[in-house]
Amino acid sequence: MNAFRTSQGLGPVLQSTNIDLAVKNHQSYVVVHQSGGDAHTEVLGQAGFTGVVPIDRLIAAGFTANGATEVIAFNTTWPITSSNIIEILADSVYHRSGMMTQAMTHFGMAPQDDNSPSYIDMGYITPQKNAGTYVGIYPIDGQTGLSLTHYVESPNPFYLEMAMTSDNMCKFTSYPISLASEASTALAVTSFTVTEEGQTAPLNVRLITKATSAQDATMLGANVAFIVGKVPFKKNTKYNVRFVGTATGAATGSTNGMAIDKSWSFTTGTDLRHCL
Repeated sequence: MNAFRTSQGLGPVLQSTNIDLAVKNHQSYVVVHQSGGDAHTEVLGQAGFTGVVPIDRLIAAGFTANGATEVIAFNTTWPITSSNIIEILADSVYHRSGMMTQAMTHFGMAPQDDNSPSYIDMGYITPQKNAGTYVGIYPIDGQTGLSLTHYVESPNPFYLEMAMTSDNMCKFTSYPISLASEASTALAVTSFTVTEEGQTAPLNVRLITKATSAQDATMLGANVAFIVGKVPFKKNTKYNVRFVGTATGAATGSTNGMAIDKSWSFTTGTDLRHCL
């Protein structure tokens, strides 16, 4: 968790035994009630209930949170362990965005077992605040060994286009690329491209922001933007990314917004862990 967040310029989060307890309580609740598609929510009055939403459950476990977020990793085509769960969750749009929430200072987790997926909750009492000039990217510049496709996740960020299946992810997506500005700002995208090393034409990608769809308006903050290619990345290949746009908000110190023109590169590996 800390390696992922510090790779983007975010401060580290500390593990909390109280949040560990909250997450394990909720994991047990989901197992008992087979919550399935609503695995983030509990129902008052049911056995094992500790809170409707994550912030309620953190407070019930003794962490007096003023904000919280939760991500869940299901074992689909690749075994999920405590050592790779962050990496796998980062292979998606919405789950990565949840882990990029800048205010978080503490986390807790319940690893996967035979009956349940892995759960990670993050929360804060006093929020972490980044500088108004903050720009975070993922993958980071120079990163190697990247997976080739997007991970299977729910909700489906491609719901207007295709069903969320391993087959569709493996045929029609690339690894997601993201950029985020300071949490209180609004990001405007002029251009966001990824180009294979040695080529001049950028790849055909989907731009996903808060304005993309009604679902994205709920799932994404105004300060984040993603691109996802329409075919998998090639193995062992270098790609060059460029983002041009502005971040607008009081934190930037300018009513006209802060201009962003950022270029970076990464190299894929051979990993098709999301494919059958």
